[in-house]
Amino acid sequence: MQMNCKMIVGWLGGALLVASSVGCEHDDGDHDHESEIISTVELTFTPANGGDPSVFKFTDPDGDGGMSGSSETITLSAGTEYQMTVRFENSLVSPPEDLTGEIKREAEEHMIFVLGDVAGPASVAAAALVDHAYADRESDYGTNAVGDDLPVGVVNTITANFAGEGELRLVLRHLPELNDAPQKSAALPQILADGGDLPGSVDVDVLFKLVVE
Repeated sequence: MQMNCKMIVGWLGGALLVASSVGCEHDDGDHDHESEIISTVELTFTPANGGDPSVFKFTDPDGDGGMSGSSETITLSAGTEYQMTVRFENSLVSPPEDLTGEIKREAEEHMIFVLGDVAGPASVAAAALVDHAYADRESDYGTNAVGDDLPVGVVNTITANFAGEGELRLVLRHLPELNDAPQKSAALPQILADGGDLPGSVDVDVLFKLVVE
């Protein structure tokens, strides 16, 4: 099943981060395309040394058009390592539909990138507020059938370095095979960090305000 959708981010009043979402197209092979919406992106930060998890969300209350979505401010503690898990949901249907399972089932066609005031595979920010490292592989979610066993980004390690304010941007790209050749590769995070263009299409692009205390 192929999913293709986009969220576009921006600032409101210099403080509130907003985004808009558009419908995702699911391609079931011989079936007609059906429209799907990712209206919620949920980031859960669990301290590695124990403690309660903190959850921060992007939500778009009415999907494509109408009101813009908004992002909650991510607040972390300096000197703390976290496991960050990512969850995608269509909350505009009843009951809400968790779309994370589709990303996992199509792990070889998807990759999440973490950018902003971040030092990691896809971002080389100087004096970064946080460090990012992938903590999952395609084989965590099924058979690694094509190419290398690459990161997906549903599970990550985030280390908060020092107090400050900035932003954390999360991008999900859809990278299906093209002409029977994989578009997803180990080089993609570095290409993005260098400012290059990536193959595939954007499924989600959301921006959160980031505060490290």
